[in-house]
Amino acid sequence: MGMIMDGKKLADKLARGLRGRFRNVGSLAAVLVGNSPASVMYLKKKREMAEELGAKFELHRLPAKSSAKIVANVICKLNDNKSVAGIIVQLPLPRHLDPSLIVNMIAPDKDVDGLTDANIISGRILPATAAGILKLLAEYKITLQNKKIVLVGFTRLLNLPLSLCFTRWGNPVIVLQEGTKNFDELKKADVIITAVGKPNLIKGKDIRVGVVVVDAGISQVGGKVRGDCEFSSVSKRAGYLTPVPGGVGPMTVVSLLMNLLELAKR
Repeated sequence: MGMIMDGKKLADKLARGLRGRFRNVGSLAAVLVGNSPASVMYLKKKREMAEELGAKFELHRLPAKSSAKIVANVICKLNDNKSVAGIIVQLPLPRHLDPSLIVNMIAPDKDVDGLTDANIISGRILPATAAGILKLLAEYKITLQNKKIVLVGFTRLLNLPLSLCFTRWGNPVIVLQEGTKNFDELKKADVIITAVGKPNLIKGKDIRVGVVVVDAGISQVGGKVRGDCEFSSVSKRAGYLTPVPGGVGPMTVVSLLMNLLELAKR
């Protein structure tokens, strides 16, 4: 079995260094449209860590059928509220809402998730999930220079900013869109980062021995959280693998709060 990259352990370590640093920082405001179980779970984790570290957290819940105008009104009020230091719109959104349009309503200086066009292009604030993954890879001394990287799924939340980041570093990056049946590129990869949300999408037979696999997919099966990888088979071939849960998720949450502190300094 390959090395399991323990995101929870590293997140707990980083969180200890954040305690007591939020006394003069405004609140983190989260906007949730609908009631997706995965989104509710992630927001619960964000609230728990924020409160544990002394950061103020507020949740604004909207019905799944809310129009873009209604969501925009909430975001605009948060943009103008001086007591709010950071804003996140929990993704994914209901299908009738354009995530790019909604996310770009957030003022860039309050975009704690780093997902507005302005922040993605500038790289000023790295999206929390991407930042968490890079911190986790660094903890296990996994270098990315001159490595062939395959991104499975192309989301604004993760693989879009990561592809830009890796391209800036000169890494060859292959993106496999959600739904592709051509997994030949997986067997050539040095690093695979997947974020589709389909359980057992990637199996051991799809990858080469020794590859680094970062599973950022999340779905619920029978009340249990699952990633994109079939853990039993992938763990036998991968050199390094993140578990689900306990891998990328905790790193995303702690990186979000680190971003909140960074924005508050500016």
